[in-house]
Amino acid sequence: MPFKTAIKWIHRLVTVSLLALVIGFLWLNHQPNQRNNDELQRVYKLSDSVWLYMTVNNQGGTTVPTIYRYYLSESIAGKDTDVIHQLAMKSPVIEGTGTITSASIDTNGEVKIAYSGKVISIENNISSLRFSVKP
Repeated sequence: MPFKTAIKWIHRLVTVSLLALVIGFLWLNHQPNQRNNDELQRVYKLSDSVWLYMTVNNQGGTTVPTIYRYYLSESIAGKDTDVIHQLAMKSPVIEGTGTITSASIDTNGEVKIAYSGKVISIENNISSLRFSVKP
């Protein structure tokens, strides 16, 4: 009888330990949405069908730089919070700590963007874009 009781307690201990390990793993690997604190800073009309949206996130404090995200999209109507919500479903064209120095559409309909500053990410799945990145 003591053997069966010991086996039951060892089983319970192993089960609780594994459960704690899984919960700890999920808790440590939880990635909060980095775009939750984005604010719409500027909107530029490049053409009748293409708009450039600029969002800023400066919630990182002193150790994390201000992050700017630039989106190309059709016109988005609504309040700033509505625009941010719709932009959060899209991928930013450029994400970084710098600024766009110029943006235009050439005669072929391609968007040309000149960016100056540190680049965190560039969306490479957008066709007909040309980038000019200056350090």
